[in-house]
Amino acid sequence: MGQMIDEEDCEICVPFDQEWIFTYGDLVTLLLCFFILLFSMCRTDVEKSKQISDSFKSMPPGSPFIFSGQSSTLDKASKELEQLEVPDDVSINASKAGVEVSFSKTVAFEQGSVTLSEKAKGALIKMLPIIGQLQNNIEISGHTDESDSNQKYPSNWELSVARASVIAAFLESKLIPADRIQVAGYGNSRPRFNPDTAYKRSLNRRVQIVLMPEDQTR
Repeated sequence: MGQMIDEEDCEICVPFDQEWIFTYGDLVTLLLCFFILLFSMCRTDVEKSKQISDSFKSMPPGSPFIFSGQSSTLDKASKELEQLEVPDDVSINASKAGVEVSFSKTVAFEQGSVTLSEKAKGALIKMLPIIGQLQNNIEISGHTDESDSNQKYPSNWELSVARASVIAAFLESKLIPADRIQVAGYGNSRPRFNPDTAYKRSLNRRVQIVLMPEDQTR
């Protein structure tokens, strides 16, 4: 015979044919613990994703340096240069080759001249605090158009090098180390536009200053 249970000795009495409820209760408790653990793991992933996302906020949209293995130094320099008030014919662009500052038309040199304009000097002086704090190499390249000429220089090759050298000397005079600077002259061999009008030819006449990536720094 089964042992009789006095109703006064227990607060809850479950009939023997309903003891499955204890197993069911244990199962529900285990499921609850499982979902709590799963939720906590998902929560961690969300926080990690947020941290990764926040790490890219300082970089400008569409930055070419994000996936190129370069540091954010050039991104920062590009952003600071773009915020400067410079003449309309000075353009600033970032690419995998570096940060390019282009002095187009007559903003730096009059046609046939190798005398650096006061307007260009003013723009360069504004850029010096940004350029000076970097260690990146600087390439300065001169570009002429077909109508450019100077009696002192027999060809546009020499004229383009002379203009780039004038800017290099100006930067050096402002305490930019000479070993960071390299000069190139391309004459009229690399036009940006088809030189079929005087205006397009003037756009091809330019001097470019490129802040080069760190992996190209000596």
